[in-house]
Amino acid sequence: MIKRFLRSCVAGSLQWSGILARYQNAANGKLLILCYHRILPAQFKARYFVPDLVVTPEAFRHHCRILKQCFDTRPLGEALDILQNGNRNSRPLAAITFDDGYQDNFRFAVPILNEVDLRATFFVISNLIGTSKRPWYDELAHLVSESESFAMALNWLNRNHFTSNSSHQLDAQGIVALAKKLGTDNRRELIEQLSEGRSEAVRTDDCIVTSQQMHAMQSAGHEIGSHSSTHEILTQLDDASLAHEVAGSRRQIEELLGRSIRLFCYPNGDTDDRVVEAVRSAGYTHAVTTESGANLVSQDRFRLRRSFIHEDRLSGLNGKPSDSLLRMEVLGLTDRIFRRRQRMAPA
Repeated sequence: MIKRFLRSCVAGSLQWSGILARYQNAANGKLLILCYHRILPAQFKARYFVPDLVVTPEAFRHHCRILKQCFDTRPLGEALDILQNGNRNSRPLAAITFDDGYQDNFRFAVPILNEVDLRATFFVISNLIGTSKRPWYDELAHLVSESESFAMALNWLNRNHFTSNSSHQLDAQGIVALAKKLGTDNRRELIEQLSEGRSEAVRTDDCIVTSQQMHAMQSAGHEIGSHSSTHEILTQLDDASLAHEVAGSRRQIEELLGRSIRLFCYPNGDTDDRVVEAVRSAGYTHAVTTESGANLVSQDRFRLRRSFIHEDRLSGLNGKPSDSLLRMEVLGLTDRIFRRRQRMAPA
């Protein structure tokens, strides 16, 4: 509550003094990329294992209205072309992106975007398109939500020497964070052991969009990009597996859409020079990271920066979305004043 009070006071002061408007004017010539993940009603946001990754439809609608009013907001590919050619609009250039491609994006985000007359870019996990499976990290979090499976996961991690010193304080989010360090085979083994003998329906919103939904999104002017084939940690893969995740996912999506795609999003934000070269070689023209900040025309096109959108941090004292806090976040002022860190959280 104290942090919210301080943020609200600072935002109000910057807006009242005109400093926020000056920063916004100074952002012309830059590309500001927003990063969203899930759009879900409040009751489902509270149940998700990383609530920070969820924005409610009401908050998202408010964000879209501010983005429409204060920024020249385009799909990422279009925004990149404008940046390259020199943005002559009086408003800063912005792009809305979504990671993973959940069906809740189609159900909640797309209608709001269409209503406000904005278009966005959706990075989709290609192997899960149209399936009834959760992404591996959601599946693991769901499995360990039960105390018995949680204990099994801790025992498995202990036996294989993967736990941290604070393992007794772990929750589902902590288990998933540890699992990201395991490597593909170990991660798969852990999930298979926990899911053995279990079978249950998966909520539609927790699944990745179908090809029909992707076509509908594309027809409405939205853009589709790749978020790899299975959302593996790319820096952990051998060359063949890396090519499958990067080039294979591009082929899958292009075959489904019947058109070329050019944009890639690194799963979990993990990348290095080898991964960048794989993305470049696969024919993508640009890729986005989880590094925060604005993009100048000189920015490495395979290491584009974004701003992570955290609903609660962008709410005012009344608990409702704040215009000035959103503008501060998008313009990078929040990082400058409060956090002063480069990597977005959570990835």
